Amino acid sequence: MRKVFFPLFLLFTLSGCLEREIYTEIAETSAISHPPKSVKIEDSSDMLKTSFKTDPSSPITMSVYIHCAKCTNAQSRSLGADFDGYIRLTLSENNRTLARAQMDYKGEATQEEVTQVFEHLMEILQWEDTLRKN
Repeated sequence: MRKVFFPLFLLFTLSGCLEREIYTEIAETSAISHPPKSVKIEDSSDMLKTSFKTDPSSPITMSVYIHCAKCTNAQSRSLGADFDGYIRLTLSENNRTLARAQMDYKGEATQEEVTQVFEHLMEILQWEDTLRKN
């Protein structure tokens, strides 16, 4: 019994550590279920790939920010610097934040991680299929 229980317990405990949490803040709840007709995307990393309608003159801006931590201090790294940076997506209208989502990453940020944060934010806002190109 013990030989079976311990590996299952270990697997259960570590499975929570493998899935990174996406932190979400909805500043304007009125945005939930009310997507705009289009968005303006600001992504200097060029990692956000979406089929949503985009318009440079849209009042709604989606900003992609990828922060890379440059901490090389051994003491800081040993005391919990368990990530190398974070990915943040921010939706704003006329410089007012509507919503944002953020996730830490290890190594280098990937397009898949940016997509994961984007899809999570769209799911929370219930905008998944409403901004698709025709």
